Amino acid sequence: MNSPLPEIKSYEERAIDIVVNVINRAKEELRVRLTLKELADSRNALTIKTKIALTSLHEPLAISSERFIARTIEKEWKLTETFAYVLRYLGGSQDECSQYYYFEAVFSQPTVSYPIPQATVSVFFRVEDKHIEPPETRGLPMMFFRIEGQHRDHDVRFIRLTEDWILAMLKMKTKFFKRIEGIRLF
Repeated sequence: MNSPLPEIKSYEERAIDIVVNVINRAKEELRVRLTLKELADSRNALTIKTKIALTSLHEPLAISSERFIARTIEKEWKLTETFAYVLRYLGGSQDECSQYYYFEAVFSQPTVSYPIPQATVSVFFRVEDKHIEPPETRGLPMMFFRIEGQHRDHDVRFIRLTEDWILAMLKMKTKFFKRIEGIRLF
């Protein structure tokens, strides 16, 4: 009675498998014949596709990550059409499993009437290079970003930083500053 252990899958993977099975059974009940390619494509249609690949990250990670973040902000997300930004390397740290690199992109929206912007928004990036696998089988580093004031990290491969998020934070800060001016404490 030596049966192999079942493969461990994430909740997302199991949910996708269930949805694909339900859709394919429904098509079968409707007597719609699917080819093997169509069956394979039905699963691919429901999986999250990588929007940005991290394949250009290489040693030294601090330098290649900074270039990658700048290129992503300018070319992929096209945020420089609306905002000016400055990218800073904040340093690194490590624990038993990983090496971390931290970056901060400070976005602002200078105008003719306010060439020095009244409010800025920081977006913090964290690059994680895991050391628990041997170097020859180690995968790509992971990269996450977090907008200031928020508590959720977003994976750069799947979530796109949009102008709306930055504009919303700028607007919140501007309203806050106007409320402080209205109190007249200073």
